[in-house]
Order: sequence, then structure tokens, then C-alpha cells
Amino acid sequence: MTKIFQGYARVNGSVGIRNYVLLMSMVHCSNTVAQQIAWRTGTHAITHEYGCIEFADSHARTYLALLSAALNPNVYAVLLVGLGCEQTDHNALMQEIAASGRPVAFVGIQESGGPKEAVERGTSIVETFQREAAAQKRMPFPISKLVLGVQCGGSDWTTALSGNAAIGEMTDLLVSQGGSIIISEVAGFPGSEHVLASRAANPATGLQIIQMCDELRSEYAAVHGQTMEEVNPTPGNKAGGITTLVEKSMGNVKKMGVLSKIQGLIHAGEPVPYPGLWMLDLRAPGIDGNATSGFAMSGAHINVFSTGRGSPLGNIVMPVLKLTGNPQSFREMPGLFDFNAGVALEGVPLREVGAALLERVLEIADGKETKSERNGDFEFIIPRENGR
Repeated sequence: MTKIFQGYARVNGSVGIRNYVLLMSMVHCSNTVAQQIAWRTGTHAITHEYGCIEFADSHARTYLALLSAALNPNVYAVLLVGLGCEQTDHNALMQEIAASGRPVAFVGIQESGGPKEAVERGTSIVETFQREAAAQKRMPFPISKLVLGVQCGGSDWTTALSGNAAIGEMTDLLVSQGGSIIISEVAGFPGSEHVLASRAANPATGLQIIQMCDELRSEYAAVHGQTMEEVNPTPGNKAGGITTLVEKSMGNVKKMGVLSKIQGLIHAGEPVPYPGLWMLDLRAPGIDGNATSGFAMSGAHINVFSTGRGSPLGNIVMPVLKLTGNPQSFREMPGLFDFNAGVALEGVPLREVGAALLERVLEIADGKETKSERNGDFEFIIPRENGR
């Protein structure tokens, strides 16, 4: 029997599992006003240090990140907040957001008469959006509509053995029912790229994976004057029992399961073309929030995040379901984790742990808050690649 979840139908045919009203600052000059509107209304704002006097490639990245976040299916409506003289074209952004069927509005600080007036105006708009969102009802949808990002960070020796292994079991279960999985963290692949390539659905995709990792290795040496192995694993990884990048990558790739084939590579801002397992070619430096935001930009509903040592990472448009493969970490930080995959180390079969993880995913999709949502962890990073 096909599993279902309760979601929100969007005008453009997509399905959301949250009804977020999203605030987005157009430029660093409007960050504070956007934050003040968010504080007043209990919503959350994307702020950043860009939006003006950017070179073309950098500004294109800024624009793409803002647009992609706004188009995530979990977003019901968007308020853009700007100064009024910034480089980011709010009219163009509004047109693209409106084309998806989402309510969207703009508040300019200069045209409003100043910061205080802009906050008042923005608060009124957001409160209207919130009332509209609250009137929407959830409807049943098949699990095939779900798109999950799978990730790990703050890893230790248990991440490969239980945390990521449980995610892999869940991946195979979800893909077998027509759902979609996105895997990334390119800087954590080298050493196991041949394993990834062997799991490609076709030779061309396998070659792309090998080339991606080769290019990243060359970039580290040419741009930074260091090898990848000099910075990865991190000090925390080593303290947790991970000794080499190869060892870390062997655990990283376990998130893709053992049955699912990698259908192809996508880039941040590109949705999955059709259901299955996909790889996000995002080569931004190894901050966990880069991959998380990249998944959100490509339309993921939930990020399933494995962390042995513990990480409070969240995301502004996508719930982050936090699991650990370390039973001790789960006991010591009960307010951080949503799921204990460490039971696999205590004798529970991995297949059962993976099935239980999928059930927890469906609970989150139905509206149950994750610990990251409850704790107020709503980050968003504009992922930069090659200095862009």
C-alpha cells in the first residue's frame, strides 16, 4: 500500500509540507528592518551581506538563491524588504515569484518614509499573509511527491556505521515508492568517487561524478595551495574517531543506500527532473549550511541530517530532521535530536531502523515540528562557489 502524507497544494502543481511566510532582505542595508518585521510577526527572514555593488556572476548567485528559496514548495507567501536603491531588482524577483502563484509584496525603506514606517507597513502585510496561510487545509498526497535532502555533519565513528547507514535504508525505501532523494557534500566524496560512479544510472553520469571530484581536488590545490586531505576530516571528526578523508567519504556515500541508482547531477536552484536519487553538484566550501541551503534551493521538503557529535543546524524554508547514530549523543542532547539511529549499534536491524526513520519523515511531513524548528534554528546561507 502506497504511503501518504498531508500537505498543502500549490497553484503551480507542487506540494508543500509547511506554509511558511518568508521575509527576504534585498540588500545588506535592509537586513535590520527585515529582522524587525520577523520579530514582530513570529516569522523568519533571510538576511545576507550582498545585493549591491556585486560583479555580475556574484549577483547572479545572490538573485538565484533568493528566488530559489522563495519558490521552495514549503513557502506560502513572500515579503521582499529593500532599501530602494539596491542592485537587486525587486520587480523582476516579484514577477518570477508571482508566476508560481504565491502571494508576494515589496516594502522599500526609502519609499515608506524610513525604517520605522517600513517595519509598520511590512508587519501589516505579513499578518495578512499569515491569516491567508492559516486558512489553508492540508490534503493527502502520495509519498512520491516528497523530495528529501540527505546530509551529515559533526560526524564521528558512528555516523557511517549507524547514522548514515539508516539514512541509506530510508533512501532505498523512499525511492522504491517513487520519491526523490538529493545527496551532496561534494568535498566529502573524494576517496569514494569510484563507488558513486559505479552506482550511476548511465556511463555519462558516472564520468561526470569522477570529473566533478577531480576538478575539486585541482581547485583546492590551485586556489588554496592545500590538498583536500589537509582540511578534511575536521578536528571534530578526528576527535570523534574518523582518521582520513577516504574513511569519511566511505561513510558519507552510505546515505544513498544500496539499491538506488544516481539518475544525474543537478545544480543549486534546479529541481529534480523526475523521481529517484540525484546528486547536487555544489562545490561551495564545507560549511554544512551550504549543502542544506542548496537542497532547499532545489526544492527539497525536508533535510534528513545525520550528526554523531551533534549540530543545531536548521533551515529557513525546510525542516531539518536531526538524527544521530551515537546512543550517547542522543542521551546527552535530547533537545537536539529527532531520531536515534544508534539503536542499530545495540542490536536493532538496520532495515527496521530505516523503516522507522521513514515513518518519522512522514510525521514531519504531516506537520510535526522538528527539534530545529522548535529550537528556532532557521539558517540560510547563499552558497558561493569559486568565489562567486
